[in-house]
Amino acid sequence: MKKVIWDDALKGSYSDVDAGVRVDETVDYKQVASLGVGSLVAAVFGILGFFWKPFIIASILGITLGILAKRKIMRAPDEISGGTITTVGLALSAVLLVSSLCWQVYSYYSSAPPGYAVVPFDTMALDKDGKVPENIVALDGHKVYIEGYMYPTKQHAGIENFTLVRTLGHCQYCSPGTNPADMIAITMERGHDVKYRANKIVAVGGVLTVDPDFRNKPGMIPYAMKAGIFR
Repeated sequence: MKKVIWDDALKGSYSDVDAGVRVDETVDYKQVASLGVGSLVAAVFGILGFFWKPFIIASILGITLGILAKRKIMRAPDEISGGTITTVGLALSAVLLVSSLCWQVYSYYSSAPPGYAVVPFDTMALDKDGKVPENIVALDGHKVYIEGYMYPTKQHAGIENFTLVRTLGHCQYCSPGTNPADMIAITMERGHDVKYRANKIVAVGGVLTVDPDFRNKPGMIPYAMKAGIFR
C-alpha cells in the first residue's frame, strides 16, 4: 500500500514539474506587405524602360505600389512587415523612372526619326573642284536629318523660313571666302513654325533639294530643305 502511495506521489511530482516547465509559446508572425513585393518586381521590369517606352509605366506602377505599401505598414507596424523591401522597390522605381525618361528624351533628340538619313554637315562641303559631292547629289529628294545652327533672323517666333549654318561663326556677308555649302535654306512645312534658338545646335529633318548647278545662278546656294521636323 505504501508503495502505491509512493508511486502516485512520484507521478504527481513529475506532473507538477512538467506543468511548471511548460509555457505557452506564441509565434510572433507578421504578414509581409505584398504591395511592397509588387513594387520591387515592378522596378525590375522598369529597367526595360531604357529600351522600350511602354515599360516606363512599370516604374510608375512600382512607385504607386511602394507608396501604398508604406502607408499600409505605417498603419499596422505590429502586423505587417516588409519595410525594407518596400523601400528598395520604391527607391529603385523612382530612380529608374527619372533615368529612363531622361534617356528616352536624349535618344529622341540625338537620333534621326525612322526613314531619315543622318547627314553630317561636314560631308556636304564642296569638293576641290567646287562641285557638290556625288553622294550628296544622290540624296536629292530624300529625307535627311541634319544638325547645325540657326542663322540670326529678325523674328524670334513664328519663323517659317531660315538658314541652317554649319558653325556659330558663319556669316555669309562678313566672310569673303565662305563655302556656300555651309548653308541650307530651310522652309518649314505648312502649319509648322519655329522659335529662334541662339547659339544652340538644332536638328532639322525634311526633304533635301540639291542644285549641282548653283554656281551658274548668282546668289544661290546648293542646298534647300522642306522641313517637317525641328528639334
